[in-house]
Amino acid sequence: MANMKTKLGDLVLDNPIIVSSGYATETPEALRKADAFGPGAMILKSSLVEEEYSRLVKPYAPHRFPAGRFEFTACEDGLLMAAAMSPMPLEWWAEWLAKNRKSFKSPIIASVAGISVESYVQGAKLMEQAGAPAVELLLACPAPYFRPFKYSMSADPQVGKEITEAVKSAVSIPVGSKIAPLSVVARSVKQAGADWVTLGGVNLAAPGVDLDTLEPKQPYAFALSGSKVNKYITFHYLISVASISGSCHISAHGGVQEWGDVAEFILYGASSIQAHSIFMLKGFSVIQSLKRGLADYMDKKGFASLDQMRGVILPKLATYDDFLGAYAETQGKVISKVDEALCNGCGICEDVCAFDAIHVVGGVAKVLNSSCEGCNLCVADCPTEAISLENVALLKKQAVKA
Repeated sequence: MANMKTKLGDLVLDNPIIVSSGYATETPEALRKADAFGPGAMILKSSLVEEEYSRLVKPYAPHRFPAGRFEFTACEDGLLMAAAMSPMPLEWWAEWLAKNRKSFKSPIIASVAGISVESYVQGAKLMEQAGAPAVELLLACPAPYFRPFKYSMSADPQVGKEITEAVKSAVSIPVGSKIAPLSVVARSVKQAGADWVTLGGVNLAAPGVDLDTLEPKQPYAFALSGSKVNKYITFHYLISVASISGSCHISAHGGVQEWGDVAEFILYGASSIQAHSIFMLKGFSVIQSLKRGLADYMDKKGFASLDQMRGVILPKLATYDDFLGAYAETQGKVISKVDEALCNGCGICEDVCAFDAIHVVGGVAKVLNSSCEGCNLCVADCPTEAISLENVALLKKQAVKA
């Protein structure tokens, strides 16, 4: 059976599936539910030291920070959400972790936020002393109350470097940085010694409109979580930071809904996968199917370990310049063709073709080869999958480079 062990720095995980920081790790009860199904690790809901959180949001009860009501709404294949920080400060979590960590099978990683370099250091040291085996620095939260503070949720690579460097110097456990997904930021935190970089997650979003009542479908606008769309955005992030790999691991986050998504992230170069909304939508038992599906796939494809699988797809991707550069040599060769047995003559292809290269004649679509530009739109739109693109192999990276 395939070996699914992976690493976050020196921390060894039994499998690459991490329950990321958020609602699903907000309470001890939620952590126990997740732990029962054997994730590779769980990352606590992000929090700050109490003194700094009090400067951001006024507590509504002693020793407890505000959380929102109506935090989640179903949205297509994901969730619209407006979650806040952990309702408990890092001091509370440190005390709880010190007393309870040995009762958990899965590693519990701390997530530390802050509004100053000193508070990140203070929080990381506090969680290390409590027994956290690793700490993730939250450097990319979109919550607006962080915006006035320079040393907080910043896309400035120098800020990320300073925070990461300071924490790495202060603790001996592995340190990861959850960053704005920019290659320049990834490189800066790697240079500062980050053991891993977390990319992806939620994307800013707003709700739909009830066209009858003229009211928004939910009373706030914040972020989209869990949607498969997020997965494709994170793929792009993985390509952009591929050059920083090596000793700095990449943890991918966003849009995981099934085991195949986990496999794709690894093929794109991730060492681990952080998932969250899937557990909120389907329950923690899905962890088992994610692990089982990944293991079966690795066995089927002959991958004995994640190291053999990691990044396999990256060398096969042509760059945008490569793609455009292949135009002249592929003109007239990469064109559409129709399987007449599948065509229902609906005419969608004819309506959408900007080059007037396909027409329905006698109830069947016909391609005018001399006009077809091989844009693939008719293929994407065909409801019966009757259209395909010929000679696509000419566009592959190996052929383009040749």
